[in-house]
Amino acid sequence: MIAIEFSPALFAQAIEDAASLGSTELVPQFATPDPLVHQLGLSLIAILKQNPTGSRLYAETTATMLAVHLLEHYSQRKQEFKDYADGLSVHRLRKVMDYIHTHLAQELGLAELAAIAHLSPHYFARLFKQSTGMTPHQCVIQCRVERAKELLLSGKDSIADIAQQVGFANQAHLNVHIKRSFGVTPKTILEHRKNQ
Repeated sequence: MIAIEFSPALFAQAIEDAASLGSTELVPQFATPDPLVHQLGLSLIAILKQNPTGSRLYAETTATMLAVHLLEHYSQRKQEFKDYADGLSVHRLRKVMDYIHTHLAQELGLAELAAIAHLSPHYFARLFKQSTGMTPHQCVIQCRVERAKELLLSGKDSIADIAQQVGFANQAHLNVHIKRSFGVTPKTILEHRKNQ
């Protein structure tokens, strides 16, 4: 069994995004299978097992998606969310990317990044993905991996120090993402640099 608890503020923000008039209430559902809810719950479990301390952005993005899904499919009145197709403006995207690069070592949150773009978390996540082809979480991981590779190639710091500098929970977490992105371990990158 997976139990997921939402803050009332998360639903309030999603309801505001739907521009719903009047009160909104979720209709109780019993023994109603929902593959999307199940899959998102499993993905939350997996990411929290992999990186329990640095999963805030992923968890907030997933929670926002779940709240919107529940409002669209299980509220007493049909909720309609505006669909944007143009992505973020170049200026907004640049501001967000600059912020990500400046704060890589910190645990970033969806609401924090959305505030930079002056959007709700729900719309920010959708527009960000339209603009970059990645979720905010995927983008942050990619930025961390690229910065880690630069630091590894400079050869000045240990792998553990680099993991901390770019915001990974530990060296093992960095290893997983470097291997996934480049097909080699951080140690291999260090050794390659020394052999040049």
